[in-house]
This record gives sequence, structure tokens and C-alpha cells, in this order.
Amino acid sequence: MKSFIFLLAIGCVYGFSFRAAFSNLLHKFEAADSCTGRCGEPFNSAEACQCNDACVSHNDCCADFNDLCSSNQNTCQDNCHADYDATLPCQCNDKCPQYGNCCPDYDDFCDNGGGGGGVTEQDLIALSETLFSLETNNNGDKITLELGCTTNNGNTQDCSPSPLFANVDPSAFDLPILQKLMALYDNYEISVSLTEDHTEQEHLEEMEFLQAVMDSPILQETFGFLVEKGVYTGSYEQFGEKMYTMWFGMYERSSGHLSSSGFEHVFIGEVKNGDVSGFHNWVRWYSEEVAGNMNYLGYWREASFVDQMGGGLEFTYFWNNVQKPYGSMFIGTSPELELALYTTCLLTMPDKQCHVQLGGTDVWIQTWTQYTNGELMVGSSYPDFAK
Repeated sequence: MKSFIFLLAIGCVYGFSFRAAFSNLLHKFEAADSCTGRCGEPFNSAEACQCNDACVSHNDCCADFNDLCSSNQNTCQDNCHADYDATLPCQCNDKCPQYGNCCPDYDDFCDNGGGGGGVTEQDLIALSETLFSLETNNNGDKITLELGCTTNNGNTQDCSPSPLFANVDPSAFDLPILQKLMALYDNYEISVSLTEDHTEQEHLEEMEFLQAVMDSPILQETFGFLVEKGVYTGSYEQFGEKMYTMWFGMYERSSGHLSSSGFEHVFIGEVKNGDVSGFHNWVRWYSEEVAGNMNYLGYWREASFVDQMGGGLEFTYFWNNVQKPYGSMFIGTSPELELALYTTCLLTMPDKQCHVQLGGTDVWIQTWTQYTNGELMVGSSYPDFAK
């Protein structure tokens, strides 16, 4: 019996449900050690090994995965910039046009840097304003900041003795989406030199959080935009699978260790080479400040959105006595809005500054891609409030 993690919700245009999958995942079935008849099957905790693309990054593929699950060998979908592989019938890297060995759909998926070449700056501005108008989990009106002094990137001097968050209404954290987000906080090793264990319970918590995100009108609108513009082809179910791989697929950020993911980097924070790396989510930042782990030093730029719907900050701080020289994050926005903006910018303007607007306020989102075994994943994504 197979368990399906991503299912179309009956009767919904963009239905997406893990609920039946969660029920199945609670039962243990006879384990199989082969991908026969299982290629593309979503993660199944009842099985001894896995047969989907994410198993490569999680190091839990069945032994015959490469032999049996090769349906993506003749396509560049989700494979742009993959390293040259002499065993494949065609390639999807930047040099394949030169050598005449590109896959047939290389131009469709990988031309123009692999992004959404037909998406304009005005398209992104219009989409971001639409997404912002759909915010139902925004907490901007429940937050008071104590900005303190202005400083500069990397300054170690503390000229702001008060906490950054002067007050946050406790009701902000009653939202189910934030409850699911905060449930992930104890799942990660902060140091990029330590391998993540990624337990079954942690996987289920990831899926519950992503379920809530995918249920939101914000992600449904995002999916519609990407399909309309030709950036993404596939069902909403498949888009959910792609979101999971992009954000939760694990990869090496420090040599020899499956120690990082896009989600951990952006929403949790990491420590690498003596600096704080990533860490661009206000909910996580606030929780660490309450725990006594943050020393806010000062800021150099802030932004405010209309109708007390939050804003943004560029600043520097110490986290457990390790400095983040340049930090930035949205303030008060929902995780689904942030994920929607970051994902759209990564798919349409990869490795560039992506211009969006929220309530008339200009924001530039910088994305960085990470390719692991040909899979596109999030290397980083964060907002800037001046170009």
C-alpha cells in the first residue's frame, strides 16, 4: 500500500492536501527495497528506501533508483545547469549549445539563464501587489519596534541597548500557520559543518507547514501566475512537490555534509565561517530575541507598508555571540507571502535582484540558486529595501 504526500483536494481547482497522506504515514507497511513500480512516488515513511527525486539529496534512494527511475533523462525540466553527465543522452548545462548535445526542451526551460524570460518587471510588481492584498496572516499592526541608532554594515559596536522588538501582541502567534512554522525550529543543526538527521517526525512537521502554505490563496495565485507566464508546467500537486524539493531538499553547504536546505538557511538561520548565514524571518528572529540569544546593534534602512501591514529592516546583530554583518528581513508579513515572493523571484529572475512592490513600497529580492544533482533548490533569498 502506498502513501501519497501530495494529493489533489476533491472539488478544488487548485486543491492540495496532505491530510490523507498523514493518515497513511502513521501506519507501517511491509518495507520494499526496490523502485519497481514506485518511480516518482512521494516520500513514504513505511518504505525502507525512496524513489523520488528528493531521495538523492536525502540520501535514502533505493539501490535501483538510477536504473529504473530515469524518466527525466531526456528533459531539462528542473535540470537546468546540471553538471555534464556522460551517461545521459542529452545535457542541460550552459555549454550544451556549443557541443550540440542539449535536450530537446533546453530552450523552453534553460534559455535566458533558466528563468522566466517572458516575465517583466511590471508583471512582478503587479503580482506582488496582488499577493500583498491577499494577506490574511499579516501581523504588522501587532508589532512595535525600538529601532535605536543608525549604524553601518558589519559595525560591531552596540549603540542600541534596547531589544529590537519592543512589543509583539501575543495573539499574533495564535495563527495556525505560525504554530506550524515554529514547530520546525528545533529540527535543525545550526552549524553547516554538522549533518542533519532529518527524522520522520521532522519530515511530517515540514509537510504540515507546507500544507498550510499551499492551502493559502497567496500560493494558489502564485501558481496561476507561473503557469500563465509559462514559467511552470504541471499540476498544483506537482508544484507542491517542487516547492518541497526547492525549500526542504538537503544539500552540502559545507564540504562533505548534508547540512543545509533553503528553508533552514532563510527561515531558521545558520552559522558558517564565523558569521551568521541566512536568517531572514522576523518570527524566528523575535523568538530568539525573547530567548535571550540576540543582541541587536542598530540599523541603516527601514521600510513601512501601508495600513500598518508591517515593513522591513536592514540591520546588524549578534546571534549567540556570532555576528550577522548584513541582515535583512520583512517585518510582520506572513510566511506564505514570503515563500511566494521568494519562489517566484527564484524561478523568474534567478541570481538577480527581483523588483516587487508591497502596498506601493519598492522591494528588491535577491535570490541565489543551488543546484544539487540537477535539482533546482534555494541557495538563499532575502529582501533589500533600496536598490
